[in-house]
Amino acid sequence: MEARTKWLWIVTLANIAVGFLLILAIRGIMLALGVLTPEIFVWPVFVFLPIGVALSVVGLKLTRGDASFASRRIAYVANGCALGFSLLIVTGLATLFLGSTEERFLVPNGYKGDVYVVYGAMDGQPTTKTFWGVTYSIPDDGILRTRGPMIRGWTRTRYYYRLGNGTLERIRNFWPNTIHRTPENLANDSDIGVFFPRTGRFSDSAGCSVEYDQFYVGTKAHLLSKYRRTDIGSYVRAHPLGCSNQPK
Repeated sequence: MEARTKWLWIVTLANIAVGFLLILAIRGIMLALGVLTPEIFVWPVFVFLPIGVALSVVGLKLTRGDASFASRRIAYVANGCALGFSLLIVTGLATLFLGSTEERFLVPNGYKGDVYVVYGAMDGQPTTKTFWGVTYSIPDDGILRTRGPMIRGWTRTRYYYRLGNGTLERIRNFWPNTIHRTPENLANDSDIGVFFPRTGRFSDSAGCSVEYDQFYVGTKAHLLSKYRRTDIGSYVRAHPLGCSNQPK
């Protein structure tokens, strides 16, 4: 029985440690969501979750054979709470995934520069929606006016180049922070990525108001040496029917 008690406490302490690491992993995900990064590293959660569930089950089984009432009670509470916490996270992740919307931005192949999606435009393109998500097909000038509203809830964002044969090439590089003018970055004209996606609103004195998503797509070298900012204000004023509050 002493050996069983020893293993019980080894499993219980390991379970507590895994639970702590799981909390840190979830905190890291929340921080990543705070800076709008689409590439969120969730693998630690999916590693620690099954380990935590397995340790909890083993710990609860070992608890039933321990001779000490105090030891059984403490281990039962610790492993039971850890199991409940893990199952709560599983339920939360499933709910979040099923309740989120996948956004796909399809950019013309080879396009480099600012991309805008202007929402609520009465003269815009209809929104391409499915049960799981919405697709925004960006035109050659990089600005899409869509009739649909901006999505307010949780989203899973993906970026693609739309190739000439109709296939899609995933843009996987993501740069959420400042890209410095280092020799390496100035020479990097091969790695394609998305820089600093954000949302905004434009309003002018004439009462034109639009909401939009914006991001840059291209290489670091292009961004640092050839990039020319798109003036969304001038564009919206030139397309007044794109304003969501314009009368029909």
